[in-house]
Amino acid sequence: MVSVSYTCPYCDAVVEIERDAYLADKSVTREPLAGYEYAATTDDDREDADGIQFVCIGDPESDDGCGRTFYLNFITYENGVERDDGPSLEDAPKFDFRP
Repeated sequence: MVSVSYTCPYCDAVVEIERDAYLADKSVTREPLAGYEYAATTDDDREDADGIQFVCIGDPESDDGCGRTFYLNFITYENGVERDDGPSLEDAPKFDFRP
């Protein structure tokens, strides 16, 4: 097992989780991907899911997390071929109504 860090897409706090050394990470997103089954960070069989659902707690010593949910998505395969989950999130329209 190794300690792996991920950055919250909302507040940029860093969260860590112990995982197997073999990683098949695809992306970290604010919303779950359609058709994906997510495991909690505390599930023993989380590597068998399509991804992991995080709650941003940041570093407990600095209390910098925002408490929002975000998702780690694994690369998934269907019939031996990487599953196409639609267009890249970078290609999706962005609606930012903040001044």
